Amino acid sequence: MPFVAILGAGPLGGALAYALASRGRFDEVRLIDAEKTLAAGKALDIRQSGPVDGYSTRVTGSASLDDARGAWVVVLADPVQPDPLAHLAQLHRRSPAALLVCADAAHGAILPRAVATGAVAPDRMVGTAPAAAASGARALLALDADLSPSSILVGVREGASPGTCRIDWSRTSIDGAAAETALHREQQLRIDKRLGDLWPPGPLTLGVVAARVAEAAWFGARLTLPCWWITDGGVGAPTVHVLRFAPGGRARVVPPPDSGGGRPAAGAGR
Repeated sequence: MPFVAILGAGPLGGALAYALASRGRFDEVRLIDAEKTLAAGKALDIRQSGPVDGYSTRVTGSASLDDARGAWVVVLADPVQPDPLAHLAQLHRRSPAALLVCADAAHGAILPRAVATGAVAPDRMVGTAPAAAASGARALLALDADLSPSSILVGVREGASPGTCRIDWSRTSIDGAAAETALHREQQLRIDKRLGDLWPPGPLTLGVVAARVAEAAWFGARLTLPCWWITDGGVGAPTVHVLRFAPGGRARVVPPPDSGGGRPAAGAGR
């Protein structure tokens, strides 16, 4: 039975669990939190909304990491804790074949350490906050241009501070036109500042994006998403790569447009 295990039943974990349950791709969503009553209560609330929203996904709450054993996808929704690597290593041991999705914006600092210390294999872990940043940038650009977000493609890259993101204007288009020519430099700087002021993305955006990645990671998708993906052994800050997922949690990096691989759609949710 395909199921997703989510570690952390706070605002982000709850938003993620609801997004996964309401989309109905997985049979079961398991919320795991040291505060068992929090996980159980949130799971009950999501189950009770099923008849209203028309989904029947099983949602359960637990305090035991053992309930993550055998998960198809495991999502870390907890904020950074004193020893997050221990959690990651324990989750990876229980479900070594599962892709481990780091959903919080603060997890950018965790991914390189997890790979460098051997807690998680580099091809078994991805950070999804860059896709949330791309979604936020699309919303800002849509408001600025008075267009639907569906008319806008956004690329993102590493920000000035490790674990942050900013717009990659060379991979951004507005209604089919390159953003670098459609917008003056002053407009780009203004939108860059607005996006920076809004970092980190909120739990609903982070949760919805992580749900899309969890689905793509297991079932496969033509969708491409900008994510943190460690390719240097964890020696540096996390870098943003555009990924496409094949069934079974296997990701490949989509090459940038100038490398002969075609122009990737880097906007979250496309």
